[in-house]
Amino acid sequence: MKDFIDAATQPGTAKSPLSAFNAASLIDLLRSPGRYTECAPTDAAFDRLTADSFDVMFKNARTLSPFLFQQMMNGEQAANDMRDGPN
Repeated sequence: MKDFIDAATQPGTAKSPLSAFNAASLIDLLRSPGRYTECAPTDAAFDRLTADSFDVMFKNARTLSPFLFQQMMNGEQAANDMRDGPN
């Protein structure tokens, strides 16, 4: 099974979220053993951000890390098993 880094390097998928994890110094977390699901926005979602908001988001690892952790859940989840909204 592909991990997040493997999937994110595929064309048109999640290079921006991968950059966010790198900016927050969390790449080692993505390579660590264990099961979790990352609900990262696609590159298309990041493309909708203004340049200013994108820059602000990536400048501060202290605010970027909590944002990224909010997109994670324990365990392996299939996309078709997920639903919108809080669990």
